[in-house]
Amino acid sequence: ESFKLANQAMLNQMRQADHVRGKRRDDNDYRWRPFQLAFLLAVMESAIYEDDDYRDIVDLIWFPTGGGKTEAYLGLIAFLIVWRRLTSPATGGGTTVLMRYTLRLLTAQQYLRATRMICALELIRRDTPKLRDGPSITIGMWVGSATSPNRFEDAMKYVLQARSGNVGVLRSLVLENCPWCGTPFTASEGYIASETEFHFCCTNAACDFGRQDQGILPCNVVDEALYDEPPTLLIATIDKFARLAWDERANAFFGVDGNRAPELVIQDELHLIAGALGSVAGLYEAALDTVLTARGIRPKYIASTATIRMAEQQVKRLYGRSLAVFPPPGLSCDDSFFARTVPLDKRPGRMYVGYLAPMLDRQHCMAPLAAALLAAPEVIFEFGQEDRAELLDAWWTQVVYHGSLKGVGNSHNAFNIDVRDVVRRLNEERKQEAKE
Repeated sequence: ESFKLANQAMLNQMRQADHVRGKRRDDNDYRWRPFQLAFLLAVMESAIYEDDDYRDIVDLIWFPTGGGKTEAYLGLIAFLIVWRRLTSPATGGGTTVLMRYTLRLLTAQQYLRATRMICALELIRRDTPKLRDGPSITIGMWVGSATSPNRFEDAMKYVLQARSGNVGVLRSLVLENCPWCGTPFTASEGYIASETEFHFCCTNAACDFGRQDQGILPCNVVDEALYDEPPTLLIATIDKFARLAWDERANAFFGVDGNRAPELVIQDELHLIAGALGSVAGLYEAALDTVLTARGIRPKYIASTATIRMAEQQVKRLYGRSLAVFPPPGLSCDDSFFARTVPLDKRPGRMYVGYLAPMLDRQHCMAPLAAALLAAPEVIFEFGQEDRAELLDAWWTQVVYHGSLKGVGNSHNAFNIDVRDVVRRLNEERKQEAKE
């Protein structure tokens, strides 16, 4: 029954996402990708039984970006939440799953994706007799004040400022529209904000949430609200767990009012936990595991990544546990059954180009490449293109990643001076060639 309801929740949220975008698909068109279903079937037993032989194994989803890793563990989360409510109705409330990320922006993005699934699960709970009398299924985001407000007072201040005309401050509340129907929040009606509470509210009478309970949605981003009503799924950044040593209210996430402590810990983007961050994260993991064990829970750990090296050593140092990679490596790197390398002539994919400038130092190696990339669209789309302006706009933007603020400064100076000069020289050379 838990497996059935979890699948129903995943179907409903996928169907709802298409509905918001104006798409219409037959229910039979929605399906698990093979690796997603295989992963769910492989780990579901160790996720619900503490005495399972694989309970202490860290299961790592290792799959390319865009392959569907998030949906794979969202399905497991839905399954565990329902299982816990069905088997332990008296103690199955409170926080069930902890999900951690390393970057605040990534945390906010994944929060939006997970919220729709939680909304689907909450609607199912309301219509299921065995679950109806239990507490609501909710989601919360627990991060620093730079991303979301920590206090009711801060959230109320943002709402009041928005009602006075400064609508831009509402971005600090993370959610800008109803995660279920897509209706934008308005400053006047989209929030219940006071010195003692905060809620997101949908005002769409046609929405499953908008037509009941003042339109209150099962999600929150304010720390004080999360302490008062611990969410079923708590999404946080690793550094936020430092609050456990400074704020006793965070104890609410570890089993209060007769509820059990969290049973599943998910770490996304495992490859980002390296170096100094990995050393600090290792300390947090030891403390977190100790707290959960002291509360009578042997937690199950799940991790995911698209690219990683020395995964076994990293997991051993972070969690003190053995590792199982999914999907396991097969006989061929081009065909693991769950993922295959498709020839470009059958299905166009991505092409990666490397750039080597051994005669230039780091400060000057970017200018020739950036200039060539800026000049190329002018040449390629120079003649015979009706949509030339749109093509230029699409290809003139360059995204440059940096590892330090010094690198950002160097790039800024390069674009203002070096890149400009090289582009000017390339244009002059092209004009000269055209004359000849």
